[in-house]
Amino acid sequence: MLMEPVIPLPDLGHRWLEWTRMRFLTDPGAVLVFEHSGLVTGDHVPALMAQAEDHSRSRADPMPLRKRMLQVLVEAVDNLNRHGLGLLGEATFALLVHDRHGYRLATGNAVPCATAMVLSKRVEILNLMAREDIKEQYMKLLTHSGHSANGGAGLGLFTLARKGNLPMVASFDPMGPFTSYFTLELRISGKETLPSSAA
Repeated sequence: MLMEPVIPLPDLGHRWLEWTRMRFLTDPGAVLVFEHSGLVTGDHVPALMAQAEDHSRSRADPMPLRKRMLQVLVEAVDNLNRHGLGLLGEATFALLVHDRHGYRLATGNAVPCATAMVLSKRVEILNLMAREDIKEQYMKLLTHSGHSANGGAGLGLFTLARKGNLPMVASFDPMGPFTSYFTLELRISGKETLPSSAA
């Protein structure tokens, strides 16, 4: 017999969203660009991208910053769409905030426990790598025969590491014996490094 989760799945994603929003908006100059909780479908990707681009244009962001932000965003949100776990996709969230350092993105979704551990370890390794090494490894993976139109080979994280700012922050919390809730946070700015106070 299947047991229902203690917290309904849509509420779980919304709680993660609220908690993250509260942290991201502590900076008095921070502005919410968009937030989404619940299932992410193919229709959501262009809609969220349009919101982010409209905001960026209204702030007269430099073109390199806007381009980097949109590249990170399309990769991160599209991953939520492609890797949702059936009904567990209802627990997904995405949040984008603009502050004095640029943009701050957070995503969260339910994944198999093993996937959460692998992703967290990959983020940890990427955070220790030099940008030149990340770019070189990305180019190698890009030509790898295991890559397909549906992703694979870890290219998504490499794209986020190349276009966003390091370090990225990955964490996961068990939802049961087989599933964990995985969250990823990163910044996108006009600079490759940020002061530690901006984390």
